[in-house]
Amino acid sequence: MSTATLSTKGQLVIPSRFRHALHLQPGDKVAFALEGEKLVIERAKSTKARLITNREGRKVLVAHADAPPMTSETVKAILADFP
Repeated sequence: MSTATLSTKGQLVIPSRFRHALHLQPGDKVAFALEGEKLVIERAKSTKARLITNREGRKVLVAHADAPPMTSETVKAILADFP
């Protein structure tokens, strides 16, 4: 289990392995919840797609969790609208 020290301003640093696992970047929002004696931190739900860097260092566009699935038909329909 990882530990962190609470600053005098009440701030914590999220260890890098957890930031990487959640693809957190500066400016991202996180949500907090109490489950009994545990504090749960999770990525705040977003309605926007975001650009992340994968393990190979490539940029990847990731849709939000509630986004509809992208099928090949959907992509073709979207591309058909471009000039």
